[in-house]
Amino acid sequence: MRRIDTPATKSNLLRLKEQFGFVTSGHDLLDQKREVLLEELTDIFRESQRVRRDAEKALAGVYGGLHAALLAAGRAALEAEALAYAGSQQLRVRERSVMGVVVPLLENESVDVAGPVSAPGTLGPAAAATRRRVRALLPLLVHMAEIEVSCRRLAAELKKTQRRVNALETIFIPEYRDTIHFIEASLEEKEREALFQMKRLKNRRAPLVREDP
Repeated sequence: MRRIDTPATKSNLLRLKEQFGFVTSGHDLLDQKREVLLEELTDIFRESQRVRRDAEKALAGVYGGLHAALLAAGRAALEAEALAYAGSQQLRVRERSVMGVVVPLLENESVDVAGPVSAPGTLGPAAAATRRRVRALLPLLVHMAEIEVSCRRLAAELKKTQRRVNALETIFIPEYRDTIHFIEASLEEKEREALFQMKRLKNRRAPLVREDP
């Protein structure tokens, strides 16, 4: 039995009961936070699996199209086209809060500032298809980055919250509960001793009753 080192007095008992109420309320809030974080992490994990499958499928299409474009137009023509085709990739960053944990919301915005150098159809349909696949892949990669950062932050906060819940459940709550029970038992014992002493003193002071002859 672990107890807080404090004298067994009524004032300390009231103080400990008040503190114990705060401790249990804090435990309930942390437990709710833990459940919300765990649920959010579960949802994000499922989303990450879906996005990863889509990204792998898109990457397979990109590599397949790039191989076909290389066979059709040659490496030199594709490299010249890629270097001349400029674009501005802008990342819009917003934030949302999950139980006090700030996680990012990322959005990719691409703006073309220069067109291809070759005439339409010169490099063949494979090159045009590859360009479209790459542009379609970028939002998936941005979303994967958003999920990765969110998972790391939420997992770190969940681990911290779990440690606090465990500390309250295994250390602080038992200490307060055992100390309160000990003080209550000590005060009851003192009260019984005081009543016993009062009865003894009353019996000693009571006048002797004599019977008339």
